[in-house]
Amino acid sequence: MALEQLSDFFSNFSQESIVNFDYSFINPLFYLIILIAIYSIVIWHFYRFIAKRDCFNIKTIHHQRIFSLLKYFLLFPFIAFLFFVGFALMILFITRGYDFVSILSTSFAVVIAIRLTAYYNEDLSKDVAKMLPFALLGLFIADPSYFSYSEIAVKINSLPEFLTLCFQFIILIVIAEWILRIILLIRKKIFIFMHQEYFQENTISNRS
Repeated sequence: MALEQLSDFFSNFSQESIVNFDYSFINPLFYLIILIAIYSIVIWHFYRFIAKRDCFNIKTIHHQRIFSLLKYFLLFPFIAFLFFVGFALMILFITRGYDFVSILSTSFAVVIAIRLTAYYNEDLSKDVAKMLPFALLGLFIADPSYFSYSEIAVKINSLPEFLTLCFQFIILIVIAEWILRIILLIRKKIFIFMHQEYFQENTISNRS
């Protein structure tokens, strides 16, 4: 409604329209602008965080290996829970007729895809991570009446029935992250070994 009034205002723009026009649309339009800006800022930080290969920027000089294990055994399960719930809520708002199991399964697939691509290329992972959040924003701007809040409330109320399934998906996300970290560690070890071999061969050939 506010956008329609604004469109009419600019199409019939004149000095007289400025004086006589009803400016009551400005308040809801202002709130809409603020909400879009706040949502965009939050989502910007959210998708950039989840798309990082290493979500934890805390670095320690001493006991680095032990601290790295603690990060992914203690902290990452909590982070995985936030990722999983966040995308599940987005899918809950976007979809119609989806049962809760399908919503949780899709959220799991999205999180795994984001983490998998993060180990390949972080820019690609960012693109994957921001699709759903900004699709939700675009849908809200284009058609706010699309959302069935009663259906969403019913699904949220049924959440306790699926807590076991939620924890199973979160455990799988954590296990997948550990596997990716192990593969990355092995890859680094192989790269270091090959680099050392190459350096030694060059040193021997230069001496001879």
